[in-house]
Amino acid sequence: MSKLISKTDFILYKECPNNTWVKIHKPEEYSKFEISEFEKSLGVMGNEVEELARGIFPTGIMVEGRGEDAQKLTKELIAKRTPVIFQAVFATDKFLAATDVLEWNKEANAYDMSEIKMSSTLNQEEGGGDDEEEEEGKPKRINKKKELQYEYDLAFQVNVLEMCGVKINNKYLIRLNKEYKKYGPLSFKEGDLFIKENKTEAINNLMPVVLDEMDLAYNYLSNPKEPKAPCLCYYKGRSSHCTAFTYINPEVPKYSVHDLNRIGNSKAYLRELLDDGILTIDKVPEESIPKVKKAKEGEKQGKPRKLNQVRAYKSGEPIIDIDAIKAELNSLTFPLYFLDYETYPTAIPIFDGYRPYQQIVFQYSLHVLESKNAELKHYEELILEGDPAERIVESLRKNIGDTGTVISWYKNFENSRNKDLAKLVPLQYEFLHDVVRRTYDLMDIVEDQYYVHPGFMGRSSIKKVLPTLAPGPEHSYKELGVQNGTDAIEAYRQISKGELVGEEAEEKKKQMLEYCKLDTKAMYTIWKYLCELVEVA
Repeated sequence: MSKLISKTDFILYKECPNNTWVKIHKPEEYSKFEISEFEKSLGVMGNEVEELARGIFPTGIMVEGRGEDAQKLTKELIAKRTPVIFQAVFATDKFLAATDVLEWNKEANAYDMSEIKMSSTLNQEEGGGDDEEEEEGKPKRINKKKELQYEYDLAFQVNVLEMCGVKINNKYLIRLNKEYKKYGPLSFKEGDLFIKENKTEAINNLMPVVLDEMDLAYNYLSNPKEPKAPCLCYYKGRSSHCTAFTYINPEVPKYSVHDLNRIGNSKAYLRELLDDGILTIDKVPEESIPKVKKAKEGEKQGKPRKLNQVRAYKSGEPIIDIDAIKAELNSLTFPLYFLDYETYPTAIPIFDGYRPYQQIVFQYSLHVLESKNAELKHYEELILEGDPAERIVESLRKNIGDTGTVISWYKNFENSRNKDLAKLVPLQYEFLHDVVRRTYDLMDIVEDQYYVHPGFMGRSSIKKVLPTLAPGPEHSYKELGVQNGTDAIEAYRQISKGELVGEEAEEKKKQMLEYCKLDTKAMYTIWKYLCELVEVA
């Protein structure tokens, strides 16, 4: 095999060896599985973070490329003991490593290495998903898997450099400080925007283990014979499948036991089904499904989600709790405000008062129903220049009255944004927290198993629920230019960065408005369907 194994290949190999083999030996197959526009934007964001992090170092010479010229320049810079080198490239006969930062340590007579990551110090997940809100004053739990991945990344690099005769003293991880708030120009003073963590002891302990695994990876990936299926991801839930999963495991249907609700938390049960040759939902024995544990005092009782999903699929009929749905809908108070936000979670804070990865609320859609038979009204706002917080809140304040229920789909996300906005626009603190108090989560009817439809496929996404309950082109996202939240995030990035201008930008704005409008219209449509189903007065 002529291709050298990079640290990216190695980390990917640890996740799924078969997937990495396909990437290297069958790039034409691997390329068929395109990454999303949002994933591409994360790559752009990562490059921006790395570029900014270099501001920590007063001087530095950049090594461009990964080929022989870059390797030759790296050797020359190392020989001169160049104080700071960015993207130094090292290669053995098997491995390739490019280091983010090398800094000469005179006292140790060796280089210190720093790896720059776009994650925050509290391991907040990158991206724009519906993240759970942190408890006041308490950080999220450390993502141990991600943390170990970072350490493997560093250990791989140090091993390669030592093979090349370059001694590394301290090993650092540089990442964003989630507690940092931007006021004025970004501060690159250590402990402000970026935090530099000494990982030397952990990396030194891990290096021998990683060295052995590197050899195993090389031997596996250099074998021209395609490895046998299934891959490691076969025993994981659908959301954890590797890029080339459908190529490696063609016998797995699009809807399989990998799609059972929350199956990722029931790995032993998934393995049991697969080892018994059960791939499709209709073959799942109901008696094999794990029973729901009785809730402890003070905890919410779990629901038989997997069992209901299987029963609905086998019968082809929905499971409906009429009384529960009626009680939920009767708890709502007119006027009804169907509200949805679109946000941008930029890694580097753009505006004053924001932290790394804090969501920028740049758009909302609001459908208002004064009474059950009233005409549905629509309001919206889209702001793509400057800090939108104050203008978004002012617009909301005009269109949301002091009484009535605010309806969202997964209210944790909208309410978290409302609390953020309350801090950014303190004059509207009471209004925004009142909106939080009045918000009802329409998704709860699906999540709490009051309505289980085989068409939902065990999920509660509005993009699964809407076309199932209200099929038709007028309710379809498929024809929209912006089809989901990640498309909206990328659209915001492109326009705000000036990558889309003129007519293209104006057309994209229209698409963003259409998408967000459909989200709130979808909530109204689902609410109306449920009202008619249970005949709520």
